[in-house]
Amino acid sequence: MKGKILAGVLGMLVVLAVFSLHGGKASDSSSTVVLYNSVKIGVVERVVEVELGEGMNDVPLEELAGLDIAEVTIRPLDEGVTVLGVFSRGGGDAYSANVGNDVEVKLKNGEKVAGKFLGLREGKIVLEGDGYYLINPEEVAYFRAQNLEGKASVYAVLRAEKAGKYNVSVIYRVVNMDWESRYKLYLGEKAKLYGYVVVNNPTVQKFEDARVLLVAGDVQLYQNLPRPGDLYTLAEKGTQEVSVGQPEKVEAFYLYRLGVVDLNPASTMMYPYINFEAPFERGYLYESWPYSREGAVYESVSFKTEKVLPAGIVEVYRETEDGSLLIGERAIEHTPEGDTLRIGIGRDYDLKGSTTVLEEKHDKDYSYYKIKITLENLGNGTKTVVVRHHKRGRILNSSVEPIDETASYVEFRVTINPGEKKEIVFDYKNRY
Repeated sequence: MKGKILAGVLGMLVVLAVFSLHGGKASDSSSTVVLYNSVKIGVVERVVEVELGEGMNDVPLEELAGLDIAEVTIRPLDEGVTVLGVFSRGGGDAYSANVGNDVEVKLKNGEKVAGKFLGLREGKIVLEGDGYYLINPEEVAYFRAQNLEGKASVYAVLRAEKAGKYNVSVIYRVVNMDWESRYKLYLGEKAKLYGYVVVNNPTVQKFEDARVLLVAGDVQLYQNLPRPGDLYTLAEKGTQEVSVGQPEKVEAFYLYRLGVVDLNPASTMMYPYINFEAPFERGYLYESWPYSREGAVYESVSFKTEKVLPAGIVEVYRETEDGSLLIGERAIEHTPEGDTLRIGIGRDYDLKGSTTVLEEKHDKDYSYYKIKITLENLGNGTKTVVVRHHKRGRILNSSVEPIDETASYVEFRVTINPGEKKEIVFDYKNRY
């Protein structure tokens, strides 16, 4: 099943409408939902058992209402049956068919709110206009949208060599479903890290007893999906007990199996999946990107990761006699097992950093950057700073030897005396 799912993931174009499951006549269905942390999309594979007569059969597939059928994959899993075509009539329900579209909502108090409809979250209508709006449906006088057509009719034409029951795989996409990682880091004698899977289903679609697979990595699609602004709200812990195992490396991605759960409509669910402690070191960190800027140098903590850490947000707490004190919150990139995770937790005002792009070139098959990083110590004590520059490609030349380099960043270590200023100059090329 896993191979069938992954084969279907990259082969379909983006579906730009989300829809409701109305329940077809097929029985004994099972579903797998694949979610990604790099794009807001869910890929659904349902295996349904259909009872066919000999010859031509019209099989209703009302769960596909509102989709562009050219972007749906239907495959027979048994011998003796052939898919002759898929046909649709009409549109979808108003809410689902307009996720990502511009809408206008008038409230009962007379106020009007316009913007892009991002779906439902915790039962509220989410709009992105001149700000973010969470609207209680009970306060809505009307919901004006582009697609207000009635219920759609979708069916497949299958030909069976003889009468009987056959299994058919139906694969489609649901926009705006995704998952992310949220971490809690507690600093005491050791660093204690807790990681959570946050699964978001802002649509009106419900998946019961679905096998959920979580893909961590940068998935490349033919067409980019709209990525609405961050509307993260800390989720309540899910009511289901799930156990997220160690990730499996599949191609360039990491695959987590969340298990069999219910993905409820308009809801956010959070499940624990990482828990370890490790010794940590304190230091200073300056983070740099391939554009010119002045930036803060942060006091930092660093430790070796025992597990793969997908990209996410880390809340940092200091353990005290009176309880845990929140001292910072930072984003981290995907971190492989055994790598060093560095997290800035507080600005050091005696240290200043800046990044200057000295040269930049782009061609159809490569990009080139020459970077200068400047660090200055305005304080009274000598300090050692780790510089992490986020980039793509390999370092060509550098005035300071890197202490670490991966596909997504390079690190340097620089010791700066009081009143001293130091520079690092390096270049790199990324081929597409």
